[in-house]
Amino acid sequence: MKKMRFLRVSIFLAALCVLFSEAAFAREFVMGHTGQPLVTFAQAGEKFAEFLEKHSNGTMKVQVMGAGALGNNREGIEQIQQGVTDFWIISTGLLAPFTKAVTVFDIPYLFKSEKAGLDFVNSELAMEVVKPLEEKGIQPLGFFIMGWRHTHSNIAIRSPEDLKGVKIRTEPAPIRMAIFKAMGANPIPMDFGEVFTSLQQGVIDAGENTFENIKSQGFHTVQKYITTDGHILDPMLIVMSKKSWDALSADEKAVLLKAVDETCRWEQDNVLANNKKILDEFKAAGAPEIIELTAEQRKGFREATKSVLEDHKADIDMAMYERIMKFQEAYPEEAPNS
Repeated sequence: MKKMRFLRVSIFLAALCVLFSEAAFAREFVMGHTGQPLVTFAQAGEKFAEFLEKHSNGTMKVQVMGAGALGNNREGIEQIQQGVTDFWIISTGLLAPFTKAVTVFDIPYLFKSEKAGLDFVNSELAMEVVKPLEEKGIQPLGFFIMGWRHTHSNIAIRSPEDLKGVKIRTEPAPIRMAIFKAMGANPIPMDFGEVFTSLQQGVIDAGENTFENIKSQGFHTVQKYITTDGHILDPMLIVMSKKSWDALSADEKAVLLKAVDETCRWEQDNVLANNKKILDEFKAAGAPEIIELTAEQRKGFREATKSVLEDHKADIDMAMYERIMKFQEAYPEEAPNS
């Protein structure tokens, strides 16, 4: 009897040791972003936590802190560099202060179609574009997509000439501002949180964003028109602190990348479908009015912004630009439909 009791106690203690050993070695991470819960990339952050826990059998867990809970994007990336925060989700356009390599994505009308853009961001070449971030303590893991950026306004915009003198909010990235300068507009870099009030009060006349962001921020309630010019197919990155990445074993990195890949596919499928759904909702409602450009009109916008590439060659990896052009040679040109 004593031997049996001793055996049971030994088995129980061994089980406890295994349990506490697993708990001790479980990795817990923090992910930050500035997205509101309704936008797809914010939901993808939650999916990433779910996928990583599943693929790691519970040994790798992520606490997601969205809606700017950890600060703005600049602060978030600085936290990533310091190793204070482990993951961040951010538009490539906001990473230009950390490396000029990402500015190639800001070139207007870079991708011939949605499929060309998606196939590119899921390629090894796209990861090569963002590799220089590693030198800044930022480990790029994979691409999300925000979708096509369109122009929303209180002025009907059917040609570049219609933008002359228009005060339009843009992200504070030089090339993104240059796109609208080239068409005679007055681009105004402004914090995203100030845009709705500025539109409402007439401080600015227009802005440019994806359908999902236009709806989630209520811009459609204070704007009369949306022109589907699709000047940028806005890519985002899920990045990790290089310090956190380097602390992982090879097996942990493999599990992590599997979760990242699954998350990126989920996000891309869902965000494009949601943008299309919102576009259809606006069309059905008749407000704001959707201005869909003809092929000839789109050509006019491309021609009007050709100078942007020429004027910013010093800020763009032109060899990479040529490789992107070659990558999509076989793709037919298609108008954005979301």
